[in-house]
Amino acid sequence: MKGQTKAAIALAIFGAVGAAGVIHMTGLPKPGTSAVPTPKVEDLPYEMRYRIERLAESVRFQCEDVGRRTSRFSAREGDLIDYLHDSLAGAGFRAHVDEYRAGTTDYKNVVGVLEGKSTETLVIGTHYDSYGKSPSANSSASGVATVLELARDLGAQSMHDRTIVIGLWGTGEQPHTGLDSQGAAVWLKKALEENELQIAEAVIVGSFGSFQTHAGSQNSSFPWYLMYPKVGDWVGMYAPFTDKETVKTALRRWAATTDLPARGMAAPTWMPGIPAADQLPFLEAGIPTLMVSDTGPERDLAFRTKNDDPWHLDYTSMAMRVEALSKFIAQYTKSGL
Repeated sequence: MKGQTKAAIALAIFGAVGAAGVIHMTGLPKPGTSAVPTPKVEDLPYEMRYRIERLAESVRFQCEDVGRRTSRFSAREGDLIDYLHDSLAGAGFRAHVDEYRAGTTDYKNVVGVLEGKSTETLVIGTHYDSYGKSPSANSSASGVATVLELARDLGAQSMHDRTIVIGLWGTGEQPHTGLDSQGAAVWLKKALEENELQIAEAVIVGSFGSFQTHAGSQNSSFPWYLMYPKVGDWVGMYAPFTDKETVKTALRRWAATTDLPARGMAAPTWMPGIPAADQLPFLEAGIPTLMVSDTGPERDLAFRTKNDDPWHLDYTSMAMRVEALSKFIAQYTKSGL
């Protein structure tokens, strides 16, 4: 009997601790509304229609024209690097390519710098390499297309308070994730050693192509299915377990930008269901970092599979979120925030 009582007490304590953790991770403002309908393309202003076309063209170019996007396997790596470099340069950034070696293979980071009124720097980035033999339309190409749109919008605006760095990094996928060979880690180590940039914040873009408005479109694992909405049309925002304020600030800024839904989590990056990629080296360096994502495989069942092709993404829904993200990011370009 005593053993059963102890077990019950232990279970209650475990449940209380677990509940407290869940509340800490997800007890955040919930801006926007669920199940926002996707409008017809013909009803949208021409600027949005062009954004839809650019996003779709970018994802298709990466997945179909280039194909596998790693130095070891891509026969058209040069075309991809030229495309990334020229896109940043065309947006008004000072673009350059940094070569580095991981193991016995040479890789490349493509970086653009937009000078601001100060050296206080905002880093925006994602990785461009694909996963295995998957076309990786959502798992990497959607993030690249999104970041290029952000660069285009930022470059068209007047001089920002902060200097803006756009990073399109190689070796973001396994087996490099979380290692010194990760493209984002290579770039950040060099940037910190050179000490030319005062990196104030980083916003990392994960997969950003899957936004669906039908019930049951969010297919989440434990414990997230207990808390996530059942409709996968919201933008996820993630920060470390100890940095809930970063998520709160992000959600307030999102709510000031758009009525589209967003959810925020302050959770350990090792938890299943938490996008963990290019933000890792920034967190290790103690830089305030926000990851924005469509939640990846928690929503997109084709994620990193052979079915992760350009044709399963809804570019109208994606463009609506990219448009909101662009306005959201503009708030991070101001210094002293």
